[in-house]
Amino acid sequence: MSNRKLNLENKSLPELSFRLLSISSSKYENDWTSFPHSHQFTEIFFIKSGTGHMQIETETIPVEANSVILIGAQVLHTEFSNSSDPLDYFVLGVEGLKISTDRSAEYSVVSSSVNSPAIRLCFESILREMHSRQACYAEICQHYLAILILLIYRKDPVSYELVEPLNSSRECHKARRYIEENYRDKITLSSLADNCNITKYYLSHQFTQLYGKSPIAYLTEVRISAAKDLLTTTSHSIEEIASITGFSSSSYFSQTFQKVCHISPQQYRKVHVVL
Repeated sequence: MSNRKLNLENKSLPELSFRLLSISSSKYENDWTSFPHSHQFTEIFFIKSGTGHMQIETETIPVEANSVILIGAQVLHTEFSNSSDPLDYFVLGVEGLKISTDRSAEYSVVSSSVNSPAIRLCFESILREMHSRQACYAEICQHYLAILILLIYRKDPVSYELVEPLNSSRECHKARRYIEENYRDKITLSSLADNCNITKYYLSHQFTQLYGKSPIAYLTEVRISAAKDLLTTTSHSIEEIASITGFSSSSYFSQTFQKVCHISPQQYRKVHVVL
């Protein structure tokens, strides 16, 4: 009898905090129109066969069988296939995965290698599980995704690093607090996102998911609330209140107040004035 035992040497295992959203399998058949688009999540492409190129922001990347392409959230991209050698590929949608590179756009391209069969098997297994939807399929797909990410990382750990995503709750709380403390100032979605060091598209999506309203809608809510207080506790004119609460003009303030409260600022003051 022969026996060989291998012990796991890792002192601590990595925390993999990303989640599978979707998988699709596509083949070019002269029936799609390519146009730049982006998503709120990261996409992972695996080219099964064919040749073509990916347009990622302003760069053109050639792709072929067994290529792996990771494209981060909010990165403009599209696929182009050679009509004589059509692209056939898998693509995963993954939430909570951020690719850290020295490029201006968040993406990474991993060329084909000996690890490709194992990587392809992960995609095929996820697709099979998603089709069958047998017991525990979601958990199994998530584990296949974790294996896939680690296999990709193993192939080229120098050119890119897989890191934990931004804590969207923390960033959204920061944005909300900034609005509450600075609503008197000029605030745009872009300036708010810059203050939180995230893209405006990501901020808008995550803030709406967390609070049920967009950042700008919440800004308006805070300003109207402050205006109500000033209307009932001070003798400031409508023009003064509009300026104090951050509205660009008294007419825009009145218009917004009417839309939100279904009553004009003047009427609100008459009804709710504190004697």
